[in-house]
Amino acid sequence: MAKAGQTGSLAAWAWALIAGVAIFELLAHTWIQARIPSDGSWEAASAFVRERYRSGDRIVGAPSWVGPIVRNHLGDLLPLRTAALSDLGGIDREWEISIRGARSRKEPPDLEEQFDEVRVRMWFLNGDRVRYDFVEQIEHAEVELVTPDGPHPCPWIRERPAGGGLGYGPMPPAVRFVCDSQRPWLWVGATVLTDLDLQPRRCVWQHPAGADPVRVTFSEVPIGDRLMIHGGIDYNSERQRVHGPVVLRVWIEDRLVGELIHRDGDGWSGIEIDTSDFALDRATVRFETTADDPNARLFCWSASTRRDR
Repeated sequence: MAKAGQTGSLAAWAWALIAGVAIFELLAHTWIQARIPSDGSWEAASAFVRERYRSGDRIVGAPSWVGPIVRNHLGDLLPLRTAALSDLGGIDREWEISIRGARSRKEPPDLEEQFDEVRVRMWFLNGDRVRYDFVEQIEHAEVELVTPDGPHPCPWIRERPAGGGLGYGPMPPAVRFVCDSQRPWLWVGATVLTDLDLQPRRCVWQHPAGADPVRVTFSEVPIGDRLMIHGGIDYNSERQRVHGPVVLRVWIEDRLVGELIHRDGDGWSGIEIDTSDFALDRATVRFETTADDPNARLFCWSASTRRDR
């Protein structure tokens, strides 16, 4: 009889446990459903931003994985220039569309509105004014591969886009400078690189050829108070940390003004060059990449001349 009583008690506890799990799942499901923003919430928040958006603004999502939802509603307001920034230069305001209490900036916003489960915040950034964006102007550059025999022009050509994707580096653009058809990676052009932190960066691809410099020259560049330069290597190559550094040297009017040495592990890094002492309002600016070990040096850079507001 004692065994029968124990069996009955165990069965009762088992049924109570099953019932408890079922109630927990029901409550958890209700709680999760309550935290999922409705389509109407997304639409109202997006309409609020769209009505107030102006050129020079940037829109982000928080947490970052809501980015596809934000692009679905406001993709026409997310050009590559702002979606794959090298830094916040030239951005006047930043809009954030967030859920679940996430936020992309710590400081208090200048504007904030709630649309049920979706929150909108906006910050005034008031950063430097960009006078010249080298990435956007790459087609107007002159590109050469400098060898012991002298500089060899790299023609600006149009080809069908190919390559790119996970593990293959950035996709070559349809139009680009090609320095050597036998080395398909030896081209120069604007693309989007995935950096060591898996962030997209709009930049100029300038894979070094080795000790022979790959040279990119811009003429009549408006000079400001500073020249900002950032660079990095595609994450799939940089994360291995087995190759040598890339050197990016910068000249203004044949004067060496800066050098960015990128080593694996640096991620998307940069330098700032003071140009306030240049008497010329416009000048020739030259960028050269070299590497003792050019293997897998999928290097890409961005630069702009800036002026204080």
